[in-house]
Amino acid sequence: MRHVIRLFGLPLLTLALIVSVIVGNAPRVGAQQDTGSRKKVLFFSYPGVGAPGSHGHASLKPAEEQSAEWGKTSGFEVTALKGYEPGVGKQDLSFFTPSYLNQFDGLIMMANGDIGLTAVQKKAIVDFVRSGKGFIGIHCATVMMYDFPEYGEMLGAYYFNSIFTPLLGPSVPVNQRRLGVLKVEDAKHPATRMLGSSWPVVEEFYTFATAPWTASAPELNISQPGNFKAPMGFSRDRVHVLLSLDTEHTDLDGASPRARVRKGGDYPQSWWRYWGEGRVFYTSLGHLAETFTNDSVFRAHLTGGIRWALGLEN
Repeated sequence: MRHVIRLFGLPLLTLALIVSVIVGNAPRVGAQQDTGSRKKVLFFSYPGVGAPGSHGHASLKPAEEQSAEWGKTSGFEVTALKGYEPGVGKQDLSFFTPSYLNQFDGLIMMANGDIGLTAVQKKAIVDFVRSGKGFIGIHCATVMMYDFPEYGEMLGAYYFNSIFTPLLGPSVPVNQRRLGVLKVEDAKHPATRMLGSSWPVVEEFYTFATAPWTASAPELNISQPGNFKAPMGFSRDRVHVLLSLDTEHTDLDGASPRARVRKGGDYPQSWWRYWGEGRVFYTSLGHLAETFTNDSVFRAHLTGGIRWALGLEN
C-alpha cells in the first residue's frame, strides 16, 4: 500500500499546517539586510532543442519574475530574458557573447537540454565564473551541456533521473503529490540556515550520474528523458553538500525504478563550491511553479544561495 499522503504518521494536510508555521516564521531574506551596492544578475531560462529532455518547465516564468522581485530587497538586480517565450527550438542566442555576459556579476541558469550554445559561449560561462563571478544553478541546470565536461566540473554533476516525476504534474491532486524530506547537512550556510535539521517539501528531486557513461553499460549514466550521456560522475569531494534526500523519513514507494533510489542511499540535492575565483551554488528544487509563488521557505533558500554566490553573504 502506498503511503502517498502521510509522513511521520501524519496526514499531509496536518503536515502542511506544521510546514506553514515554519514558513510563517522563516526569515524574510533581505528584508532586514543592508543591500548596499546592488549586484547585476542575468537569468538564463532557455529551453533546449532537438531532444526529448529539452522542454520548458512551467516554473520558468514565475522563477524569473519572483527572482527579480526578491532581488529588490536582497541586494541584486535581475535581468530577465524571458527565454521561455520563443518556445522550444525558436530562440536566437547570438546575443550571448563573452562581452555581454561580463557586464553581470552573476548568472542564474535554469535551462535544460541542448539549448544551442556554441563552444565559445559555453566556455564563456565557465570562464565567467572562474574569473570571480557567481553562478546559480536552479533545478534543470544540471540537464545540459553533456558535451562540455568543464561545465559539469564547474557545477558538480549531471542529471541522471527524476525520483518522483509521475506524481508531480498539475493534473495530480495536491493531496497526492509526493512529499520528501530533505536532510540539512549544513545549517550555517545562507541558503540553509533558515531551516532546522530537516525540510519536508513536495518536489521532483533528482539523482545524478555516478560515473562517465560507457558503451559497456549503456543504460547507466544516461539521462532519462533526453538520453544525454554523462561525461563525469558526481562526487562529494568536488562540492560541499547542503541538502540531501533523507531516505529514512521519505516514503520511497512509487519512486521511479530507473532512479534506483534505496533506503540509506546518498542523494544530494543542493550544494556549493568554489570555481577558480568564483562561487557556484546549485539547488535541484524548483520544478513546480507554485514553489516560486507560494513557498517562502524556498524563497529564503534560493535567495540565500544567490546572495552567497554573489559574495553578499558568507
